[in-house]
Amino acid sequence: MKDDSIDEAQLSHRLLSYLREKLQDPQIEYSFPPEPLQGGYETRTYKFRLRGVREGWSKFLVLRLYPRAYGTHNAIWESTVQNVLAGEGYPVARAPMVCTDMAVLGGAFFIMDYMPGRPLMAAPWETIPELLGKAHAELHRIDPTPLIAALEAQGFDEHAYGLNGRFDWFRDRASRLPWLRGVMDWLIDHRPSESACLAVCHGDFHPLNILVDGEKITGVLDWPGFAIADPVFDVANTTVLMTIPARYGAQSREGFTSVDWDRVVERYLRAYQAHRSLDTTYLDYYKVLRCVRALVEGFEGQAIWQQPLIVEDLIACIQAITGIRVQVPALGSRPRRERR
Repeated sequence: MKDDSIDEAQLSHRLLSYLREKLQDPQIEYSFPPEPLQGGYETRTYKFRLRGVREGWSKFLVLRLYPRAYGTHNAIWESTVQNVLAGEGYPVARAPMVCTDMAVLGGAFFIMDYMPGRPLMAAPWETIPELLGKAHAELHRIDPTPLIAALEAQGFDEHAYGLNGRFDWFRDRASRLPWLRGVMDWLIDHRPSESACLAVCHGDFHPLNILVDGEKITGVLDWPGFAIADPVFDVANTTVLMTIPARYGAQSREGFTSVDWDRVVERYLRAYQAHRSLDTTYLDYYKVLRCVRALVEGFEGQAIWQQPLIVEDLIACIQAITGIRVQVPALGSRPRRERR
């Protein structure tokens, strides 16, 4: 999915030329040339630092570069979300520069502050639930009004940032997969009405997207799945991510092999509710929705959702709530995922 149309040397040279032009200083150089960062399923991210540059630009920065096929949407979307939330005091990287000219680096991109810290998943597991729950509750306490205004100023309407538009898009995507018909009918029949209590939702809030220094949250990363929605939608996503892929991803880590991840999620929910109340009426509904999305993503090529044990757990979660057992086609019968 990543755009590899230019190599690392070209990228470094072109980025520096672009920054010299935009910052109006031909003497700018790198003190730390762009270095790839781990992660990023669909983007290329690089850490770098400039010298001979004005105040505010001399610290470590991060380049987030999107594939050309994505157009300009994601760069504008994510940078807008991050800038508003950073302005609200939430630990999100501010993005002072956005470029939609895809001729510069081969795709749209933005430059943001580098967030220090290590992934929450690397912290002692006993500390994860409280930090996760508190940070999530703090996000959902932020008034979404300024963010809605900023997105609409950039041309994004409620169909883009609300759950109704997201659901309609997903329903169309899943309708092409007849093996999902039964559970999709269930999701449509049980679909909640729009909540009166809407919040800023991350969409992918889990310990690998959260940075910490000791017991302090220093950064929350990766906002493409952001939505303005019922906060229980966001919490349900986290519970699925923590009870299914997390348990397998952590098995190789020292101190995590015997962790009861269902218990971790219970503690996360208690920690969340200690800082903010939560109506859990539709928690199970949104868990099913996230599991079905994961099956679709696996079918379309995302490796994490193709692992047999994870697929079986997703199917079991759906069945426990709906009574429907999904039959996923064999991996070899799946079409190659098309770039969007």
